[in-house]
Formats: sequence, structure tokens, C-alpha cells
Amino acid sequence: MNMEMHRLVQCISPLPPSSDTMLSVDVTSALVTALLVFIGSRIYNYFKFAKQTGYLPGLRSFATPISILGASLPTGRFNPGLNWQWEWRKHVYARYGTETISSLPYLFGEPAIYTSSLEVARQVLSPRGGFYKSREFTATTLEWGPNLLAANGEEWKRFRRIVAPAFDQSMYASLWADTAAVFDEMVKSEGWTTKATVEIPNTNPLTNKLALIVISTTGFGHPLPWSLKGSSASDEMSFGEALYMVTHNFILRLVLPRWAYLLPIKKFRDLEKAAQIHQSFMRDLIRTRREEFSAGATPNSDILSLMIQSAENKGKFSMTDAELVGNTAIMLFAGHDTMALTLNAAMGFMALHPEFQEEMYCEVMEAMPTEAYFTYTNCSKLRKTQACFLEASRIYPAGFMLIRNTEEDIILEHVGPNRDQRVLVPKETRIVVDTIGLHHNPRLFPDPEVFKPERWYDAPDNSMSMFSVGSRACIGRRFAITEAACFLAKLVRDWRVEILTRDGETKAEWEEKYMNGKPISNFGIVEMPVRLVRRTSW
Repeated sequence: MNMEMHRLVQCISPLPPSSDTMLSVDVTSALVTALLVFIGSRIYNYFKFAKQTGYLPGLRSFATPISILGASLPTGRFNPGLNWQWEWRKHVYARYGTETISSLPYLFGEPAIYTSSLEVARQVLSPRGGFYKSREFTATTLEWGPNLLAANGEEWKRFRRIVAPAFDQSMYASLWADTAAVFDEMVKSEGWTTKATVEIPNTNPLTNKLALIVISTTGFGHPLPWSLKGSSASDEMSFGEALYMVTHNFILRLVLPRWAYLLPIKKFRDLEKAAQIHQSFMRDLIRTRREEFSAGATPNSDILSLMIQSAENKGKFSMTDAELVGNTAIMLFAGHDTMALTLNAAMGFMALHPEFQEEMYCEVMEAMPTEAYFTYTNCSKLRKTQACFLEASRIYPAGFMLIRNTEEDIILEHVGPNRDQRVLVPKETRIVVDTIGLHHNPRLFPDPEVFKPERWYDAPDNSMSMFSVGSRACIGRRFAITEAACFLAKLVRDWRVEILTRDGETKAEWEEKYMNGKPISNFGIVEMPVRLVRRTSW
């Protein structure tokens, strides 16, 4: 009986755990532990980030807007994304009761302070304010060499000292003539010369190419044909074609690893070839210009020639060839795309506001009644024409984020609901000037959603905050205004701009669909369908 009981107990006793079972338990325990550690670290970071940003109210999301994950996902309820500044511009700062807010992640990304306050922007953007441009956000521009946009401190001062003299009255006069000539070539090459009406499904390819050719002409002293092809019948890629490819694949060029260009993918290989042609051309051009000036030649009025001359005259403050390439390249990449996007918006507003467009036409005809008067000298008389461009720039600021890091612990002024509070911000905190929020701030711009070009009548340059503020404001501000004024004056004196609707769209539907800004490398209007109707009185 005892033997039987013993056998029965053995049969019902649990078996010792197998090695597979023990491994499964260990893996599960490790995963649970790792998860708890991760959650604990996120909770710790959240409170640390809240303190770092002065406990300012604001955006709370799983990933911050300019983290890789946050930027790659669309703007929505649970993710601000890259376009929250535009899509939430009407309510986001009012919701938190302050013009300066924080952005904190629950899971991924770094904290940041965003501001739509002009007073805070002036402090952050001041060269003496204790802020600097992080290499994390300027590395993309350094692909072409050291440049003014990416520089900080003494390097920025040196670049600015050399570059600034190139932006003189002779250059602006050349810019006006170059823009007018490229506009005329566009009309001829696109076959508009004999047409009474032209329908343009999207103005962006045209404005983009025009701005590119103007930059090459006035910036480098190297005119390009509208086709961008060289004069030779060779199948070799021309400089114009290389320039077009590089500028239109700027982001792709920056994110592709070097080994990708070895793959049998034609677009990648063409892009690498285009970049090499551009770099080689610019180096050769700079070397040739230096040799000509050393031999006593008089510099042309293009920016590159004037920069080389200025650099030669500055002695120890001169630029290397790499720095000259970098600074001319950044003018190309930063200048032509922003110009195209803003011209698209300006044409959209002209089409939506025909009464103001007619005021522009009358102004142009009064200031420039014949071709002989169509000169840079009379550009200052185009008050409404310039205001149209500036108001489009306000509503759709191309540089929609100005990002700085703190160099040291600083006191951020003018925060809080009444802009009378001060916040201690520790070293290496990211602060973003939200230029969309700033230019839709009703305290600064009453009725911010309304197109009111009269805001800019006779406005001084230092009030044009779309080009940044203070001594570090965009050096190309007057360049952009001059080019835009010439383009819009040529356009409005010959053509009436109308909206181009599709499938029975109403004016309100067209406006909602196409006057909607998007962030790509810059911010603005990327698709603009219009109809041009020829005027008969010119």
C-alpha cells in the first residue's frame, strides 16, 4: 500500500522546470524591467524638461515637432508635426494664454521653448543675447562650405563684414535689369508672346526657375538661358541643369549616405554628377575672378565679384575659396526657393483681390509709363507693389523657424500672460522663434488672417520682421524686395492675374485649397494655379 501511494505521489508531483521555461521567464522579466526603466526615465525626463523650460505651458506630445519621429508624422491631435505652427496658428498661443510656450515630449525628442513674441525674438536673435546656432540645425548648409547663415560669433562678424559691401546700389540696379530680362525671356520661351490668355496649372516651376536664373546672373555673374541647357549640342549636363538638379534635390542630397551614389540608380548618380559640376564650376569661377582682379580688371556688379573684391581688401579678414563657395551657395539655396514660394503667394493674393491688383497696375503705369522708365531708379515709387510682396511674406514667412540654443544660463524676458515675467533658462536649452506665430500675432498685426498690404506702406526696413530682426536680419532683404517688385511690376503691367478654378470650384474653395502653406525645406505656397489675361492698354 505504501509503495502504491509513493508511486501515486510521484505521478502527480510537478516536473522540474525545463531550461526553455526558465529562459522564457528570464526574457519576460528582462522585458518588464526594461519597460519599467524606460517609463521611469521618461517620467524623470518629463519633469526635468518642464523645469528646464521654466514650467511654461504648451505642447505635450509623444514626440516633439522637430524630432525625427515627430517631423515624419503628419500634424494631428496627438502629434504637432512640422506644420502645427500654420495649422494651429489661430488658437495655439491664445489657448495657453501666453506668447511664449514650451514643447515637451512624453517619449521622444528634446524640449524647446517656442515664442511668437517680438520682444522675446529680439532677445533671442541678438548677437549679444547669449544664444547660438547649433550645428545640429546648420549642418545641412555646411554641405557647400562655411557660410554666413551657419556662422556664430567672430566668424559671423567676419563673413558679414566681407559680404555686406557686395549689396550696394550698383548690384541692385543690375538685379533689376537682370530680373526684367529673365521675365521677358520667360514670356518668349513659354510661348506667351502672342496669346491673349495663359492658363498656368502651377506657377511654382516658373517662379522657381526664374529665381534660380536671376541668382545665377546677379549672384555669380553667369547668365543662364531659360532652357538651362548649354550652348553646346553635347549630351553632357550643363551648369544650368546641374544647378537646377542640385537645388531641387537639396534635402535628398543631404540625407543620402555616400555609398548610395554607387548604386545603379540613375537619379542618385545624376545628382552626384550635378553636385560635382556645381562645385567644380564655382571653384574655377572664383579662381578665374581672382586672377582677373589681380591683373587689374574692374569687378563686375555681381555679388560674387564684389565679395571677392571685398575679401581681397579686408586683409586678415579675407575669405578662402571654400568660404566664398559656401556663401554664394547659401544665397542660391536660401534665396531662390524662398523667392519662388513668396511670389506664388503674392500672385494668389493678386488674383483674390482684383481691386488691389488694379491699384498696383495704376501705380506701375504712373511710375513707369514707358519702357524707358522701367528702371531701378523708379523702384522706390512702387509702394503698393512692394507691399503686396511684403504682406505675402508676412502671411507665409519662408523661414518659419529660427532656432537657437542658449550658450549659458540666461534670463528670458517678457514671458507670461502679460509679458512681464522672467524665466531662468539653463545652458543648452533650445529656443525657437516661431515666425508664423509671430506674424499672425494679433497684438502685432491686427486682423492677422486678412490680406492688408497697407501695413507696409513706407515701412522702414527694420520693421520687416519676416527677414528676422536686429543686426542678424537677412542680408538679402533688399535683394528680395527689389527682385519681387520688378517681377510683379512686369507681370501686372502686361497681364491681369485671375484664379484658375477646376471642376466648378468656387472662389472660397479655391482659396481654402491653394492658399494653404506647407513646410518643405522652407514654408510657403507650393501649388498656385492662375490664369493670365493680357492687358490691351500697354
